[in-house]
Amino acid sequence: MRKDDAIAPGIVRLHPSEDLGSDVKHLLRRVRSEAVVAVSSPVRQERHYSLGHTVIRGLLAEGKQVRLLYSPDFLDSRDRRPLLEDSSLSPKIRVSSHDFHNTFIIDRHAAILWSGAGAAHPYMVMVRGPALVGAIHQFATRTWESADHLSTRPGFGSAEFDDKSLAVLDALNRGLKDEVAARQLDVSLRTYRRYVADLMVRLDVTTRFQVGVRAAQLGLLPPG
Repeated sequence: MRKDDAIAPGIVRLHPSEDLGSDVKHLLRRVRSEAVVAVSSPVRQERHYSLGHTVIRGLLAEGKQVRLLYSPDFLDSRDRRPLLEDSSLSPKIRVSSHDFHNTFIIDRHAAILWSGAGAAHPYMVMVRGPALVGAIHQFATRTWESADHLSTRPGFGSAEFDDKSLAVLDALNRGLKDEVAARQLDVSLRTYRRYVADLMVRLDVTTRFQVGVRAAQLGLLPPG
């Protein structure tokens, strides 16, 4: 990726290389503490997003903060199952139907905005002015905070819960002790507790009570 002339104070036009995947990987590896990635318009190249998710998992493993904001159109153009089944990535993804630009913010120091496929006037620019970056960051994070969790978005969460997960949710809802629930599910106590911990991550909650609340919201609990 190379820079072109500045088109306004604090704004520089960028020209991605032919290997967009390498550009995405390079940008993500510059993150020191926080990244916000908002993708609204589907783009033709899918490989670079898979590569980006691989690097994002590395950032999360290093304890860095990551927010991923996607539009329903973008997710409709992708295989959602790997995202739903990824317990580290899924809680960081929010889905919003509100209008927003494709945006990538690095450590609140720089923001990159780009057009989607088929744009009449394609663009890719980097913004470095503190005031502009601050405004873009505020808009992106507030949109992310008000957006739906991936698992609670209608039509997105059903693939996440297999029969065993639903059985664990039912056991939690009935208030069974771990030992009793594990015996009924014919699994070890350690395995049962691992299922519970995994469900808490998938549902992006911190207590067992919140697991039940979120499961009820999703319609995952049996009636009665």
